[in-house]
Amino acid sequence: MPKFCPYCGKPVKETDKFCIICGKPLLADIPKSVKEPEIKESKTKEEEIKVEEKPEEKRLEEEEEEIFEEEKKEKAKKKSKKQKEKEEVKPLPEEVKEQMVYYIEYNDIQLNKKVLAEKLKEISQLTKDPKYDYDTDFKKQVNVKLEAIKTLIEELKQKESVIKQNLEEPFIVQRISNDIETKTFQLENLSREHKLHKVDKETFERLKKKYKQEKSELENEKNDLIEGMKLWIQDLKLEKAELSSERKLNKGRFHAKEISEEDFNKNDKDFDLKFKKIDTKIKTLEELTK
Repeated sequence: MPKFCPYCGKPVKETDKFCIICGKPLLADIPKSVKEPEIKESKTKEEEIKVEEKPEEKRLEEEEEEIFEEEKKEKAKKKSKKQKEKEEVKPLPEEVKEQMVYYIEYNDIQLNKKVLAEKLKEISQLTKDPKYDYDTDFKKQVNVKLEAIKTLIEELKQKESVIKQNLEEPFIVQRISNDIETKTFQLENLSREHKLHKVDKETFERLKKKYKQEKSELENEKNDLIEGMKLWIQDLKLEKAELSSERKLNKGRFHAKEISEEDFNKNDKDFDLKFKKIDTKIKTLEELTK
């Protein structure tokens, strides 16, 4: 059977190891049928690796997307829940909010008076400085500061007097609590009177129903007020958290040498006063809910 070159197709001898026409090796010892499957098998493995890798990457991407979507839904769910709770809370009556503002302002004045009293004490120490006796300008500056603080204290006292006239004491929550106690006492007393046959059954049932209804209405009113006030407290706590972040930023700017130590200390004192004011508001509202 004649033999042909697998490359150029020209006839060759059985003993030839190279084609006399194209010069390529004939590889007589390696059958063509054996060589081709090796190449094919190698390609198949590469394809298998690619097929395996692609779904894995895609699977990880899909998992990440699922996690992201779940977190997004969870956040939306929590936000929706908070919004729903906020919407369910009845808005505080304007007259109640006005009273709350009066109480907050009153306690804020007490804090400001305390701060000014400390400042007055600090400046008063300067009158003992030897310079105060012989340095006219120094003495004048000290006296101006003293007068300014005394004026501020007097203004606060006047404002305090006006607010006290507008304060309704006790606060509405305490008044409602007192009314609830009254209704509780009336119910207990009514039961005793009925047991002692001092009140007939018909009157007893009618008054019992009346007192219970009035007590229930008072309790609902009190709960609505407290829930509304708690929302206000939450807003103040949120404001405090934001203020805390600003204070940390001020500290970071100082460490990064973006601001001087003098500016840092001044800002930090301002933050300290703001924190005290917010804490005073929160404390005032928490006391009013009791």
